Order: sequence, then structure tokens, then C-alpha cells
Amino acid sequence: LWAFFRFKKKGDVMDINEIAKDTYYFSINNNLSGFITKRNAIKCFEQLVAKLEPGESIHLPFIDTPGSCYYATQHRIIKCSKKLFGFKFKEWKWDQIKSINYLKRGFTGTLILNTVHGEVKIQVCSCRAKFVGNRLNETKKIAK
Repeated sequence: LWAFFRFKKKGDVMDINEIAKDTYYFSINNNLSGFITKRNAIKCFEQLVAKLEPGESIHLPFIDTPGSCYYATQHRIIKCSKKLFGFKFKEWKWDQIKSINYLKRGFTGTLILNTVHGEVKIQVCSCRAKFVGNRLNETKKIAK
């Protein structure tokens, strides 16, 4: 199963809110999610759309705990975190990521991004750690 969401910034007939809901439910239905609310995930997605480059598409949405969304595009991985007044974004371009690994321990899974600036750990559901890790590695290969 592959998530692929493509849209245009202006003049698009698709409703961004509907795409946001589809993205959120993809994460829920594929056990990729943590404990972010649907409302915050949708608000985060709406702000993410404004940051995307023309033609950039989302290849994999997943949700971390607590309150952070991650999106993989063909250019980068973007983290959106809920803050007291708004959202904060952080990103890693694919050329900054040396490797992507995953660990599974009991009910928890951890994605490990080895970046040029150090290690980034992202918690995911243990049953989906391999799925997400493989999808991110595939996207990284395509990005080269």
C-alpha cells in the first residue's frame, strides 16, 4: 500500500481539508498514528500545504507521539509539531539523511534517521515500523 497525495496550490478543485482528512485517516487505518487529534493533524496539514513546492507530493504521512505529524515527500521529510500558539516545522532533505533504520520492541517501534547532524528517533507503532522504514527508504532512493 502506497500513499500518494498530489495537488496544485492554486485553482485546484480538490478541497485541502478533504485531502487532510484522507491523509489523517490513511495514517489511522494503517496503524501509523500516535496520539495527535484529527483537528490538529488537519490544521498541521493545511499549514504544510503552504510550505510545499509546486508539484511536490506527499508520499507517506505518519503521526508520532505526542502531537507531531511527519510527512515524506520526494524532496524531504517534514515534521510538524503543535506548539502553544501555532505549529513548528522542521525538515530533513533526503541528501541530509545517510540511512534509515527501524527497531521493534514490544509495542513500540522506532525509526532511526541517521542524518549529517546526528541521529533522529521517531516513535511509531511496532507493527508498522518495518512498513514505514521501507517506504522511507524507497522514497529516499527515488529522490537521488
